Amino acid sequence: MNDSELTQFVTQLLWIVLFTSMPVVLVASVVGVIVSFVQALTQIQDQTLQFMIKLLAIAITLMVSYPWLSGILLNYTRQIMLRIGEHG
Repeated sequence: MNDSELTQFVTQLLWIVLFTSMPVVLVASVVGVIVSFVQALTQIQDQTLQFMIKLLAIAITLMVSYPWLSGILLNYTRQIMLRIGEHG
């Protein structure tokens, strides 16, 4: 592997990390804003309520998006291993 290939793989990996973390971050942000709004309207200031709802939303998001995430990561890993095999 030369420097340009290595740079390409690292750049691709950073984009993969960005795209695969985006669904969880978006869901956590949206749920956090909605729960905070509801808490402000009802004057319920319990922090465990917000934590548990966010935790549940993130867990559901991970379960739903797992096939997509694993497909992307396995494809990237396969691509890297093939490149290493060509040069090894």
